[in-house]
Amino acid sequence: MMRKLVFILAVAALFSGCNRGDSEVSFRLKYEQNFSIDSSIGVNFPIDLQGPPMPSRSEQAFQNNNTSADLITSVTMDYAEIILDSPADADFSFLESVEISIEVDGKDPVVLAFADPVPAETGNRLVLTTSNKQFEEYITAQEFVISTRSVTDEFITEDHDFTFNCEFLVKANVLN
Repeated sequence: MMRKLVFILAVAALFSGCNRGDSEVSFRLKYEQNFSIDSSIGVNFPIDLQGPPMPSRSEQAFQNNNTSADLITSVTMDYAEIILDSPADADFSFLESVEISIEVDGKDPVVLAFADPVPAETGNRLVLTTSNKQFEEYITAQEFVISTRSVTDEFITEDHDFTFNCEFLVKANVLN
């Protein structure tokens, strides 16, 4: 009988300790933005492209993860890449550098990710170096704008379309 009681108390203590792990949640917010670089862009010419305002969808993500904007402990850029969609046989060798930024009303743009220099042997997919900054104020806004600044090191004769994909890692405390 005493062994049963000790066993039951040990199991109860183990399960009551599991609640501590539920006090914080981590989840990812994924975004995608399309850009086009026009043909006939000169060599070593900076190209600034701005996407349209993008809804953050963060409120829905907070609800889905039982948290809210005021309970966020950190928001970092976890992953970023650009994929060349067209022309089909092209690669990113025409780029010398690329920098992707995020901007919201009332805040200065902040770099999300970059490649400087872009490796010469890069194919049609380029994984970018991510910033180590905090992005809480940007993803909790209603909408934000993603823009790119790139410099070419080759003359291009066709329009180049590419997609920027990124993931923010959000850490937050859960609602009580």
